[in-house]
Amino acid sequence: MASTEQTVVQIKNATIVTNGGQKIWNGISLEMQRGVVHGIIGESGSGKSTLGFSLFGMVPKGCHLSYSTFTVLGEDVLTKRLGPKLFMVPQNPNGAFHPFRTIKSQVHDFFKLSGLDKISYESLFLIWDRLSIPRNHWTEYARTLSGGEKQRILLSLAFLRNPEILVLDEPTTGLDAFSEKIVLETVQNLAKMGMSVVFITHELRIVESLASQVTIMKQGEVIETIPVLNHNLEPKTEYGKQLKEASLLFQ
Repeated sequence: MASTEQTVVQIKNATIVTNGGQKIWNGISLEMQRGVVHGIIGESGSGKSTLGFSLFGMVPKGCHLSYSTFTVLGEDVLTKRLGPKLFMVPQNPNGAFHPFRTIKSQVHDFFKLSGLDKISYESLFLIWDRLSIPRNHWTEYARTLSGGEKQRILLSLAFLRNPEILVLDEPTTGLDAFSEKIVLETVQNLAKMGMSVVFITHELRIVESLASQVTIMKQGEVIETIPVLNHNLEPKTEYGKQLKEASLLFQ
């Protein structure tokens, strides 16, 4: 793989092994480019969510990561922490919020920890308006909000944080059609702003609609990485073709 100054993630021959010898990854290699949406798709247990966390230097407990190259924004993933330059929206947004605290108090803590103290709350509310988040949610407890609303609040924080890389782990799972539409439009807008987006999902129709590159994973291996042309993915491998055929059944 030829690296350029536009490469934000470069992984060569990366393997994750449990203490018991089980391989979670088996020598994966891929690159991600600046300012594009890079889709990661595959069945459950393929190692795609592990990939999202690994960009932060995090590996599953009781596991060891080895590689020939693993750089994020030009830095070795295990020797330099790049937290301020990355942002993750987890698969379950409930885990990002304390159910018995108000959104206001939790966002205030986020501002302090992120060094965003000088940003006005009005700036946040303007983003909320764009994401169709009711302003009265500001004083409500997290437990009273839906998963889609929490997902959008996390995306509003990503707008403010303006990271170089945004990682989204199954961001549309369980969302209603309205929330899904807003999330996908927001992802497209963030990429247009120059943000690199890692979009982890099992829904091929979604990555076809917004990704520029797609990596297909299966059982801890990268099966192929291919471009999306005119919102259409044309896999070259047999497994990739099977995923494509399966997705057509639900259209």
